Amino acid sequence: MPSVEHHVQPMSLRPLRRESFAERVLTALTAYVETAGLTVGDRLPTERALAEQLGVSRSTIREALQSWHAMGLVRIRKGSGTYLAQDVRASSLHIPVTITLERKAVLDSLELRRAIETDAARLAARRGPTAAIDRLGEALEEMEAVYARHGFAIREDRAFHEALYLASGNPLYLQIFGQIITRISESFNALSENPFVTEPFADASQPDHRVLYEAVAAGDEAGAVASVTRIIDFVESTLRSEDGSA
Repeated sequence: MPSVEHHVQPMSLRPLRRESFAERVLTALTAYVETAGLTVGDRLPTERALAEQLGVSRSTIREALQSWHAMGLVRIRKGSGTYLAQDVRASSLHIPVTITLERKAVLDSLELRRAIETDAARLAARRGPTAAIDRLGEALEEMEAVYARHGFAIREDRAFHEALYLASGNPLYLQIFGQIITRISESFNALSENPFVTEPFADASQPDHRVLYEAVAAGDEAGAVASVTRIIDFVESTLRSEDGSA
């Protein structure tokens, strides 16, 4: 009897996320609020009581409640306590909390990126070697070609900015970009609920990437800095509009 081959359809699985300690604390607090049946206007137990029940330090609880306060989920009244300002349920809160934390991390990273990337652009325009500037141009063409085909070019955009850092002549800038900014951004983009995975926010800033390259190639320091500033301004405004804080 001839053998029968069984073809298994390939499955597409996403890597499991490693939940941070801060997220675990917020998840535990969410479960506590839901189990206790607390509703809007109710006061939460004291920091000491929550810390004892969850087995963490009071400072950890304080930071978690400050995160909720920043998101408008609770109101902290000095001398009175912490009160729920919105309905908190695990089924509807965990994902927004996670996304909000990730978005805040990205916004914080943009402050650092603004400082180092504007300086990297200035240095690239001033002293970038011909080979490095040629590589920047190649990275731009690759990014524009991929964007034209797919409507986004996340990896190619990263390669373009890496080429800019290399052209600055300061290797520490590229290390910072790789170890801090990129790590946080990739963590944020890995979320399936992240709106920027399906609606990349690079499209409106595409023209500024070419302007940036042309300024660097022409040795125009002010133009290079202005282009980087517009790119980062657009990313920040997009993130803030998605967060509802714009």
